[in-house]
Amino acid sequence: MQNIKSMTGFASVRVNVSSGSLAMDLRSVNSRYLEATFKLPDNFKYLDTQLREILKSTVQRGKFEMSFAFIPAASENLHLNQALVQKLCNSLKEIKAHFPEGSADLTQVLLYPGVIAENNEQSREELSAEIVANFRELLKALIANREREGARLASVISEKIDALEKCLEPVKDQLDTLVAQERAKLQARLKVLKADVDENRLEQEVALLAQKADIAEEYDRLCSHISEVRRILKEGGSCGKRLDFMMQEFNREANTMASKASNLALTKIAVELKVLIEQMREQVQNIE
Repeated sequence: MQNIKSMTGFASVRVNVSSGSLAMDLRSVNSRYLEATFKLPDNFKYLDTQLREILKSTVQRGKFEMSFAFIPAASENLHLNQALVQKLCNSLKEIKAHFPEGSADLTQVLLYPGVIAENNEQSREELSAEIVANFRELLKALIANREREGARLASVISEKIDALEKCLEPVKDQLDTLVAQERAKLQARLKVLKADVDENRLEQEVALLAQKADIAEEYDRLCSHISEVRRILKEGGSCGKRLDFMMQEFNREANTMASKASNLALTKIAVELKVLIEQMREQVQNIE
């Protein structure tokens, strides 16, 4: 049995690594598919593909967004990209020529990405490995968060299934008396009209009315769907789409039962069923 996961979750990591301090936040919300947005600074965008592959191999559905911040520690291995500085300074001169009142200066040039970089390939590889390792831990924490929420959702759905089953109990009691009810109603109408009807014709009309009002098939299918949802919840895993399909099946049978309802009691039961089904469907939308 695998744990049921919610598609909603959040996790964060704040850690000191070999060359600075790292902060990552990862959040997920509902989505029919797997979507991911990694807000990486330009000098870390080379990690985007690798992080996406790790995510894809771990989760099935959801919309994920990661924010990322890295503050480098002081280093003696700094390199000034003179070619880039020259280009930026030339651009700065052109800007000042057109906008002399502007306040741009060399300080802003030094802050431009790539102007000052750590001239150490080994340090970059080490930092990349640390980022990936911490992303795995971040993802693990997010999944744990999603599993806790998933357990809560499964519990709510299970309670609603029990309530739905209890709601159906009076229906079972009416199935055997449906023909008698239709006969009594028809005889009452005929009595009001003071009409004499052949007994065989009366039975034919009763049978026809009972057939139109027969909800035995709907009742049986609803009971079958209840068993199937319980099985899916017990099996666990990424079951959101299967549960969503079952909610559609529940709704179809409840609608048919409502249209066939031959008395007020059955109509009320059908309405209550639809309310419970909608409450379950709202929870199912959050399950991976």
